[in-house]
Amino acid sequence: MPIHTPPLITEANAWKGADFARDPHWNIMLNARQIAELEAAANACIARGLREIDVTAADFPLPTFAPEIAGWAHEINRGRGFLLVRGLREDYSDAQIRTMFWGIGLYLGSPISQNSYGDMLGEVYDEGVKMGSGKVRGYRTNQNLMFHTDRCDIVGLLCQRQAKAGGLSSIVSSTRIYNEMAQTHPEYLGPMFNGYICVNVEEGGDLSTYRMPVFVEKDGVISARILRNTVETARKMGHAKYNELETAALACLDELANREDMRLDMMLKRGDMQFINNYTTLHARTEFEDYPDSKLKRHMVRLWLVAHGQRRTVDQEIFKDYSGVAKTLTRK
Repeated sequence: MPIHTPPLITEANAWKGADFARDPHWNIMLNARQIAELEAAANACIARGLREIDVTAADFPLPTFAPEIAGWAHEINRGRGFLLVRGLREDYSDAQIRTMFWGIGLYLGSPISQNSYGDMLGEVYDEGVKMGSGKVRGYRTNQNLMFHTDRCDIVGLLCQRQAKAGGLSSIVSSTRIYNEMAQTHPEYLGPMFNGYICVNVEEGGDLSTYRMPVFVEKDGVISARILRNTVETARKMGHAKYNELETAALACLDELANREDMRLDMMLKRGDMQFINNYTTLHARTEFEDYPDSKLKRHMVRLWLVAHGQRRTVDQEIFKDYSGVAKTLTRK
């Protein structure tokens, strides 16, 4: 297997979690003016009876805040690749924070379908199902989600309710992982560029497998793409067997992603919003425990976006599924 070694990445997205121990810039605290504009826009939409997903940018004017969100988009797409937004009051209703989240998203990109039902806002909570047998995606469980990417340019996550325990959100720079691997174990880059077998776990889809590269290079720019739990599902179901080098490379990826100085951990609280670039940032979640009362269950809201200002160099053929999941089913 040939070893592919593009140059090391020197851009801002090749960060280590330890870099942000004393740097608060990734953690954005909304100010009174910004919150007032969000509240006014959201309340006007709710008063008109608009569902979150029916709200357009024209319905959600942000007179002074919009240019600032454009700055966020630049940071996500061409800077470090992520940010966390905080500062909303906990007494806002679910409808208010969801509409604010959707409205901000409209200024970052265009929402796309997240599953075979065509959901534009993903409801992320434990449905009492488990991964490992196919047809169950991780967001429907309370299980640990290994570091992975989603199928879009930008993924947004809103905390509607926290868990009783667990559910820690972590991110890591996939481009920094590439750098570390290139410097310490360049022999692993062959398997990374060749990829690993995944199994289709979309409800309503045929059970099929496909090979997906972890790292992709175009014009010297490295992008990442991995569905880590799905790779494990394919292996557990007997669809994939790997040699010693491939197995060691995958273990190295996991070790680097989970290393304390590499990853950045955050516990999202009600109203917090996380936005990340899928080409340069992996995300994960620890297992969680819910409250017995179903009304208090952990509930996150997810948004998949095609960015208005996309990353400058991406292999559109390999990343063609970053335009979302086709709708094939209708709920009864």
